[in-house]
Amino acid sequence: MTSPFFKKVSERNTIIIFLGLSMIILVGLGIYANTYTFRYKQSMKSTIEKGALIGKAEQILFEVQELQGNLRGYLVTSDSSYLSSFNVAERMVRLNLLQIKPLALSQDQMEQFTAISSLVEQEINLAKNIIAAHADTAKARILIAGKSERYLGANIKKKLLSFISNERAKQNIDLALEKRNANFDKVVFIITLSILVSVTILLLLLFYILKTYKRLTSTEKLLMQSQLRLENILDMLPIGIFIVNAFNKEYHANHKAIELLDSKLAADGYLSEEGDTEATEHNLLGKELMETLLISKALTGEHQIGVNRLIIKGDNNELPLRVSATPLYNDNNQIEYAISVFDDITSIKNVENELIAAKKLVEQSLRLKESFLTNMSHEIRTPMNAILGFTELLARKDLGPQQNEYVRTIQSSSDNLLRLLNDILDFSKLEADMLVFEEQPISINDIVVSICDLLMPKAVSKGISLSYLCDPSIPKVVTGDSVRLNQVITNIVGNAIKFTNRGSVSILVKFLKAELDKSYIEFTVKDTGIGIAEDKINSVFNRFEQADSETSRHYGGTGLGLSIAKHIIESQKGTINVTSQLGEGTTFTFVIPFKFFNEMEEALDKTTERLPIDEHFMHSVKVLLVEDNLFNRKLMQGIFKEYDLTIDMAENGKSALERLLSADYDIILMDIEMPEMNGYETSRIIRNELKMHTPIIALTAHAMAGEREKCLQAGMNDYLTKPVNVNQLFEKIYNIMRSGSKSTAVNAEDGLQEHTAAPAAEETASVLSNSVDLSYLKEISSGNKEFEKEMIELLLAEIPEQIECLTAAVTAANFQEIKIYAHKLKSLVPIVGAPATAPFFSDLEDKAVKKILDKQDVALFHESVTCLNSCISQLKQMLQNEYA
Repeated sequence: MTSPFFKKVSERNTIIIFLGLSMIILVGLGIYANTYTFRYKQSMKSTIEKGALIGKAEQILFEVQELQGNLRGYLVTSDSSYLSSFNVAERMVRLNLLQIKPLALSQDQMEQFTAISSLVEQEINLAKNIIAAHADTAKARILIAGKSERYLGANIKKKLLSFISNERAKQNIDLALEKRNANFDKVVFIITLSILVSVTILLLLLFYILKTYKRLTSTEKLLMQSQLRLENILDMLPIGIFIVNAFNKEYHANHKAIELLDSKLAADGYLSEEGDTEATEHNLLGKELMETLLISKALTGEHQIGVNRLIIKGDNNELPLRVSATPLYNDNNQIEYAISVFDDITSIKNVENELIAAKKLVEQSLRLKESFLTNMSHEIRTPMNAILGFTELLARKDLGPQQNEYVRTIQSSSDNLLRLLNDILDFSKLEADMLVFEEQPISINDIVVSICDLLMPKAVSKGISLSYLCDPSIPKVVTGDSVRLNQVITNIVGNAIKFTNRGSVSILVKFLKAELDKSYIEFTVKDTGIGIAEDKINSVFNRFEQADSETSRHYGGTGLGLSIAKHIIESQKGTINVTSQLGEGTTFTFVIPFKFFNEMEEALDKTTERLPIDEHFMHSVKVLLVEDNLFNRKLMQGIFKEYDLTIDMAENGKSALERLLSADYDIILMDIEMPEMNGYETSRIIRNELKMHTPIIALTAHAMAGEREKCLQAGMNDYLTKPVNVNQLFEKIYNIMRSGSKSTAVNAEDGLQEHTAAPAAEETASVLSNSVDLSYLKEISSGNKEFEKEMIELLLAEIPEQIECLTAAVTAANFQEIKIYAHKLKSLVPIVGAPATAPFFSDLEDKAVKKILDKQDVALFHESVTCLNSCISQLKQMLQNEYA
């Protein structure tokens, strides 16, 4: 369908073609008639001139002949009348020669005429000489007898006849042309016919123009209707629109624009003059509003899309707008219009504010979650430190078959609990994307063998076989992270053993390919266990998700292991997939690229070789333990006593500084969270103020990311997480002392950012109880009454004073003191027999950090203190009765 624009262009071209054709015909007729007439006139003039020239030439020839005849008659008869005729002929010749000169002669004609005139003049002069010599007969005869006279006469006659003959030939051509041009009736007919054709074309053109005008009038009406419809559509649109004509500075605004701007602007008007920031007239658009609506930028050719602007309405309320402005160009690439489109985005801004608030809540929730993980790490690892430590001490003693079994059960349960804690921490590291991979020489074969040795007893206890096969083409040594690889394989193989009740579990390690500087190794773990349903396969790697609830209840677990394994593999640019059939078994296959290791295989043994601990050397090492937790101090004292080693104690940073000023120590074991002065501050003072270089090993329950960096920045040399591994602790002490190194490798148990959080006080209040619960103390003492009595006496001597100090701090709202004593009590109340109050003191410590304490918190505090005092009274009675 042809648009009106193209129709209009076609009609204009048609009119131009017809007008041009008519003009060409008329101009062509004029040129033709003028040329024809001019040529006719030239032909007539040429013919006349040639006739006159021929006539004069003939007269000259006649007069020359007369001149010669009269000369001869005079010479023969000597009659003087011949002389009179001679003179007349002479004058006539000269007259005719003079009459030829004014005629328009060509160059050739002029040359011929000059030659003839010269000959005639010679002829006349010769004739006069003969006449003058006529008395001298002899001389006359000589002149007459000469050839000159005859020659001149003949030559003149010849040239005149030739001239006349040539001119007559030209005259015949002109006459033929004149004859041809004489057919003037035909010319008139042609001109008349052409004029009629032109007039007809002009009439048709006039008719066409009239018809076109009517159609254009009708089209203009349609355009007016279309424009009205367009204006109605613009007025009905729910957005504001401004259209500005760039040439005459007129504008048009729709109803929504006037409504949004809340002004008295007319729907149609003009832009204000230069320099007017505000328009005072009804139909003028001010410069300030033009800038706000981006019209000024559009008029200069700029495109603006989705720009947020703010205007102040008449009631002084702010109106946020989202404005877009663009120029429209004509065919000459000139800006013809500028269009501004804008809308009220108040609702969008409200939603944005709500989203920002929601984002803050989410971030706060994430911080609380991370704080919870941090606190859980700290709170769980503190008692775990004591449990594993004392269990290890008990395992060294022969307590009897049943008691030894109890100790082994405690060790197994503690290991499982620690493994669960590590999974949760690894999950937290995954979320923060802070897993760190080491690059060190490793033997894949050795790792697989050690994992099978570790898990073989568990497989044998279930009556299933565990086998492995390593491809001989696998490089003996590659570069990678042995800890993470061990974690992945142990997790997947451990799962396979857990979900396999009969049959076998097999491990196949295969060399796939070598590419650039990497070897791609494929690990396949296949079992004949319960399998996974097809609709559950895609979710086995999801966090906190297992195949079904029955699996979770029957086999236990958090559902984090495979998710962590998948993340570890993919973080090393590897892949993992699983295939399974319900009731028949499952196969996990994963591929990890390892960097080449170019050194000899023996280098691995050198890098992994451990120095044997010299016990005599260790007895000479003087150690200072800085620990605020009485229970942990007691544990470390028992560990060192077991190895016949001595250790000095400091309950906080200030006490440690006092001891360092009064005695020399070879190594410092530094707790992090302590009242009065924490481990970071204490370490900085030791390094910066006391200028001591004594090695410091951090012992902390915090296993989150950032702890390692904070410890190193504070000046510490190494880092161990609680529960402390005794062998690892002694190895670190020995290696530091023997090597004199100021920094060693930090324990891998580091990861995420540290935050603090605690269970809500409302939850704490619901579980408070006045009954003593010594199950925690009895569990770690393994029935050692003397140990239990000693611990109870120590705590009864310390806790009442701390309760008194904390009560005074709460009354005075001294948040610094509240934090110190709440931190102490939260780890001691489980031993006193009031474990239900521990969450409240943890929450109280957190609120002291945030300096928030309301009436409900104070009421819960007094309730918790009442409960704690009741438990203390009961403990005192138990000391007099059960522990007497």
